[in-house]
Amino acid sequence: MPEFSPIVAERLLLRPLAVEEAPLLVAYRRDPTVARFQGWGVVDPGEIERDLASMQARTPCDIPGPWFQLAIVERATGAIAGDVGVRVLGEAHDTAEIGYTVAPVYQGQGYATEAVCATCAWLLGPRRLDRVIAVVDGRNAPSIAVAENAGFHRVSCIETRHGGLASSLLTYERRASPSELNRV
Repeated sequence: MPEFSPIVAERLLLRPLAVEEAPLLVAYRRDPTVARFQGWGVVDPGEIERDLASMQARTPCDIPGPWFQLAIVERATGAIAGDVGVRVLGEAHDTAEIGYTVAPVYQGQGYATEAVCATCAWLLGPRRLDRVIAVVDGRNAPSIAVAENAGFHRVSCIETRHGGLASSLLTYERRASPSELNRV
């Protein structure tokens, strides 16, 4: 894999997921309480393994388009608490999209906010992007709180249907701060 230094946060480490960690990802993504607001549909173990294998030759956000999954790892225990997906938007090479998923046992501990803040600091700092967006189901109050606590601001709302129910897709963005704009 090309050189990528893990992103270190206070309690967490963010690093590429390995193919052999696919069963962990499958386990929490299949949990109905986790999957209900996500857009990924059926979680297929073979597909997840193929996706993780295709990421092994890349680094996060090195090319526009494809997602790259980072493991959210507890520094104290080495346990994987969830994942953060990032991708550079093909039509806006200065913009990344971020998504985050935390296993139920690790929810409510601030891990998602810490992981999102650390990932954004990397994207807007060393990675030198100007903007990060997150698209959130309007019914997903915890995910909305994560985006807002991580410094994102809502920029759009699109009414839609998800799982046969009326919903809205909220787009949040976080732009580089003045200190991030003065990056070396």
